[in-house]
Amino acid sequence: MMANVLTPKPDHVPDHLVVDHDYVDLAGMAELGVYAASKRLHDGPDIIWTQRHGGHWLVTRAEDVKFVQENYAIFSHEEFMIPRLLNPFKVVPLSVDPPNHARYRAVLNPAFAPSKIAKMRGDAKVLTIELIEQIRPKGRCEFVSEFARIMPVAMFLRIVDLPLDRREEFVEWGLAIMSSYDPDERMKANMRVREYLKTVLDEREGGEGEDLLTRVANWRRNPRFESDEETLSMATLLFVGGLDTVASSLSYITHYLAQHPEQQARLRKDKDIIPKAAEEFLRRFGLSNTGRILTRDFEYKGVLFKKDDMIMVPNNLSGIDDRAYPNPLVVDFDRGVGPMDHNTFGNGPHKCIGAGLARAEIQVFLDEFVGRMPEFRLDPDQVNVEHCGSVPGFDELHLRWD
Repeated sequence: MMANVLTPKPDHVPDHLVVDHDYVDLAGMAELGVYAASKRLHDGPDIIWTQRHGGHWLVTRAEDVKFVQENYAIFSHEEFMIPRLLNPFKVVPLSVDPPNHARYRAVLNPAFAPSKIAKMRGDAKVLTIELIEQIRPKGRCEFVSEFARIMPVAMFLRIVDLPLDRREEFVEWGLAIMSSYDPDERMKANMRVREYLKTVLDEREGGEGEDLLTRVANWRRNPRFESDEETLSMATLLFVGGLDTVASSLSYITHYLAQHPEQQARLRKDKDIIPKAAEEFLRRFGLSNTGRILTRDFEYKGVLFKKDDMIMVPNNLSGIDDRAYPNPLVVDFDRGVGPMDHNTFGNGPHKCIGAGLARAEIQVFLDEFVGRMPEFRLDPDQVNVEHCGSVPGFDELHLRWD
């Protein structure tokens, strides 16, 4: 596997910027957790180079994450996986820079309009209450499988009108793509998803349904349509993106709250604090670790990047930068962090299209799950399993309550 092969240091990389950092097999994660283990990079240079995963740069500070995210003309999104061998197909619109990026976003944007989000918020509330009624009498749960990979995934499946009874199978497919760092395995996982989605798109082309996959299928009839690869790529991106990120966010929020009963109590007592609390959680638990590729030689903060260098943009480090946020590991509902005060959803044209829905689902969770459940805590008899990678998260998170 490429992660275990140390790529020789290029001549333009100074020795003092070389750090042995593996974003998938993160040193210290088992003892410290993803965020505290990652934060140790703040003890070193703002910009580092690692020999892992084909060799790549990594910015560690919030201001630099934002700079890279905004400047797509220099730091292109055309390659966003590290190592780049993990990207067997062009992922539309994620790996398309402006101006072409806009035409694909125009296909997807209407599905995430405020009016649509408002309806989905109501659906998420109903589903959340149903799940709570199922798990509350048990006195314990494995949160990831019994809630985190049900509520947000079911919401996504409604948006694309895919069968809810195949939820577990779809999650397995999506995780096979997201969690595999072997190019051959990822290719096989991609092909399975693409084969299924091609059938769905063929069936829905020309249809009048309001679901998102019908909108994608009907792009084939747009005068600017170029090839089936466009629609298949858009569909695959939606499929993978809808199955993992909010589940990870909810798991980190729950893991934190399970250790802070006073924060649970405040959320139950003061519902008005929920929007601010949700934003603070988004800041504290930024997720994605994505790459960019240099379009030309470029000097920044005294570091010379060369054309075709890869650079990682770690949102999980951005939100815990003590230069930007005092006591960043502390969740402070009164911090006053707003939607524009963190980089969790990205910046510039590639900002996450599902940000509004993610916020709504997190707010519903803080209102209904925290509000309706008894005070919950980590189960001392169970081991919680965490992973890092392009989307950090929990594989298992065990809770108990009285």
